[in-house]
Amino acid sequence: MDALWLVPEFVVQQAADMQPEALLLSSHVASVRMRSGVAATAWQRAGHHNRLLAPDAAVAAAQADFSAVQVGVVGKFLADADPAAWLAVIARVREAGGRVIVDVCDYPFAKKSPAVVRFYEQALPLCDAVTVNSALMAKLMAPHVPRPPQVIEDAILGAPQPPQFSPGTTLKLLWFGHQSNLPYLDPVIEALFAYSARQRCRLTIVTAPGFGVEDAAAQINAHQGSRLEVRFTPWSQEATRIALRQCDLVLIPGDPHDPLKAGVSSNRLAEALQAGRLPVASPLASYLPFSDAAWLGDDLLAGIEWVVAHPGEALARIRRGQSRIAGTLSADVIGRQWCRLFERLAGNDTT
Repeated sequence: MDALWLVPEFVVQQAADMQPEALLLSSHVASVRMRSGVAATAWQRAGHHNRLLAPDAAVAAAQADFSAVQVGVVGKFLADADPAAWLAVIARVREAGGRVIVDVCDYPFAKKSPAVVRFYEQALPLCDAVTVNSALMAKLMAPHVPRPPQVIEDAILGAPQPPQFSPGTTLKLLWFGHQSNLPYLDPVIEALFAYSARQRCRLTIVTAPGFGVEDAAAQINAHQGSRLEVRFTPWSQEATRIALRQCDLVLIPGDPHDPLKAGVSSNRLAEALQAGRLPVASPLASYLPFSDAAWLGDDLLAGIEWVVAHPGEALARIRRGQSRIAGTLSADVIGRQWCRLFERLAGNDTT
């Protein structure tokens, strides 16, 4: 059976000679790697075929043949995409007899982009299934979809690394992620100013350049560098892996009441645990199942102090987290969930 993946144009342009599965798994966009990449790889290993299509690439979309497509998966629709182009491809898949899945990993109806809101308003009534990345996202999306969303979480890629927490004279902290999450880090840095008077700290921030972190780090280092050092590292998958290996703790602040962020998956927290590092995180809904495998709370400085005082429990929590990831979030587990959904929609489910 053929699965067609609707993706942003930059995904298919990054390396035209790569197989679809490898192309998706190598994307710099987390949802493309952890969702589409994992699903497509599992589908290919089950003996099926994947095709990628960027609806915004007008010539390729116009020439595409959908006769063999049994399942079409709509990935993340970005603000600079053309709603009409994507909706036209969805319509052609349906006309050819294919089933359509719309995958949602960011709550679209809180977006500021009219194009994003318009696309999902028109695409959701046309789909045969909606997949989401968390239970809270399913609750948020339920009023907007014709049938209950199916939760398929983000897969965690890579093997678990040995748990570690043995800080030296400088406590090495890490924040990594999309630049849209940076505002949640500001109060934590303010709290670290006072904390660093009694505990020397180094905070590494791994994110995209050009969003003010470089200048902020220079200013903090000029005034606080003897006790609190801030390092900026441009984001890449490899830079994130290195930073995780070199840190003591991972900070993941957020706002459980922000509709744009409240429904996110557990991938950042789980990625830290898989790297053998303990997350100190805000209590987002998708993090709560890991409450015994991380430190969760509103005051992340209190979390830092607790972990420093309980190093043995920190290691135990990392081990519990890695065990939970193996049972629920591994690529094999998540890939099987995607395959079962595809087979059910295509009418070939034998279970």
